This record gives sequence, structure tokens and C-alpha cells, in this order.
Amino acid sequence: MIVLALLASIAAAGVALTMLFLAHGRPEDDRGGARADMVRYFGLSAIAALVCGAMNVMETAWDSVAAAAAGNAANIMAVGLLWAGARRLNDRRAIGVVSTGAGGILLFGLTFLVPLDDATLLKTVGLVVFAALCALECARPPVGQLGGARLLSWTLSLYAAYNLARIAVAVVFGMAPLLRAGPVSSETTAAVSAVAIALVSVGAVWIGRHLDDDPAPGTRAYARGALRRETTRLLSEHSLVRATLVRVPEIDLIRAAHSAQRGETVLRTVADAAVDAVPGAVTGVPSRDTIFVVAPAVTDAAEVEESLRRAFARRMPSIDYDDVPDLAFEHHLLTDVEDLSWLMESRRSRTRRTQPGNI
Repeated sequence: MIVLALLASIAAAGVALTMLFLAHGRPEDDRGGARADMVRYFGLSAIAALVCGAMNVMETAWDSVAAAAAGNAANIMAVGLLWAGARRLNDRRAIGVVSTGAGGILLFGLTFLVPLDDATLLKTVGLVVFAALCALECARPPVGQLGGARLLSWTLSLYAAYNLARIAVAVVFGMAPLLRAGPVSSETTAAVSAVAIALVSVGAVWIGRHLDDDPAPGTRAYARGALRRETTRLLSEHSLVRATLVRVPEIDLIRAAHSAQRGETVLRTVADAAVDAVPGAVTGVPSRDTIFVVAPAVTDAAEVEESLRRAFARRMPSIDYDDVPDLAFEHHLLTDVEDLSWLMESRRSRTRRTQPGNI
């Protein structure tokens, strides 16, 4: 029976993870904003629940202390990450992840140092604390004003109350009632966890429907979305547009010698210069080292490069920078906005693969 109950909790966590990512948004959208934060935290919580169930099955099958330690840590983190995610959505101080990680690591180590029954009791105490904190956070505005938040709050409150009852039984009657069949047994606890996971996933998806899926202005994700929208507009007016990718080869040296902020200022200056130099251009900085300039393909590419270099040089004194960095160019003709998406994704992938200094 315990294995079946654990498998039910694993299945519930798998369904929760699938629901969260399917509900995140259209595949072509950049992930950013409040809904992306919710998916990130709640998705990690679902993964932790999956790991917890798998480790509990291993513990039952092989009586493994290591599996018990990993399962205890994952169980704590599954609930703690819900609390951290709710704090994130409420724009509160980011202590949730640190506290959750510390609690998981502490419990993992303690499981090897104390009797397994004591470790289980400590884990249950942690579940009560994190579930109660998350229930309170979900009741706090602005999250508390969203549809689904009440379901989350009530589910976690009842989950905290159930685990508190297990602690009370253990204190009064010892660990024996927790080890044999009954309302506070391991089998019942696994079944309660499966139901809680299912209800939390429904509440999370419900909340996600009310959250903003747009990245915040100023972020790379926002720049990618804006470039796609503007390129779609240009393609509706022109059958062919040119995407000019402009790089500053020295950008990482500038960041290292001055600051990351100075590097961003140089990139923004290139983008502003492109608006002056290229008629009808839309610009953006969708990756850490490349400026995209999209404009109707009515001007010769060499002329675009020369005009942009001159406009960039004229703007450099305004940012109090003595040197004029060199610019590198790539030109791509576009007939579809998906071509632009592919180019932006290739720049992001290249940046991830290339070490700073080799770009």
C-alpha cells in the first residue's frame, strides 16, 4: 500500500509539473514577468516533490538512509519553494529560497546523524512551518486577491494542520502510530500529499491565468518581444527587411575595465545611433553582446555600416568615453518574423557557449 500511495504522489507531482509548463504561455513568447516567476518556483517545487516520492520508494525498497535523507530534504524544499514563490509574487524580500535551501541541506545532514524516526519528526516540523508560512503568504495581497490563491491558502493550511496532528500524536503516543496503518500513517500521509499536490497545481494554474506573462521593460526578454512585434509591423509594410546584427568586440573588456553598467551604456548608445543612421529602423539589445537593427532593405549594407559608425562616433562624447570602440556587422535578409526569432535565439545560444573574452 505504501508503494501505491507514493506512486500516487509521484504521479500527482508529474501532472502538476506538466500543467504548470503547459499553462505558462505560447511557445513563441519569451518567458518573463510574474507568470514566469510563478512557473519557475512552483515548477521547481513540483520537481522536488517528484524527487521526494522517488527517494521514498527507494527507501521503502532498500531501507536506504541516503534515500531517506534525500527524500526528507526534497520534501522540505517542495513546500519551501512554494513559500519562496509566493513571496516573489508579492514582491517581498528574497529570503525564501535561502531559507528553503538551508532547511533542506540541514535536514539532509541531520538524517545521517540522528535516528531515522527523529529525522522524520524534524521533517514534519519543517513541513508545518513552511506550509503555514506559504498559506499566510498566499492570503496576503496582491497574490491573495487572485483567483486560486484561496484554494492554495486553504490547502496548505489543512496540510500544515495534518502534519501538526502527526507531531502531536508522536509526542503523546510515540512513533508507533506513525508506523502502522491509521490516519497518521506513512500510507495516509503519502495519499494526503498526493491530494495536496493536485490541489496546489490547480490553484497555481488558476493563479497563472491572472498573472502578467510580459517581461518587464528593460529586460532582454522584453527587447526580444518588442523586436518581434516591430518586425511583424515592418513586414506588413515591406516584403523584405534587413536585420543588421551589430557587435562591439571589446564589450567584455569594457565591462571588466569599467563596469557592467558602462558596457550596457555603450550598447544602448549603439542602438540610439542606429535609429539616427538607418531610416525607419527599430532596434533592441536582445542578448548581452549584440544590438539588432531591423529596417526596410532599401539601403546598401555597406552604406548602413558607414552611417552607423559615424553616428556612433558622434554620440561617444555624450557618454564621457574617450575611445570609439570598433563595431562588427552581420546582415540578414528576412521575409518572416520567425527568421528573426531564430537569429535572436542563435545569439543567445552563442553567448551561453562562448566564454567572456572570446566573444
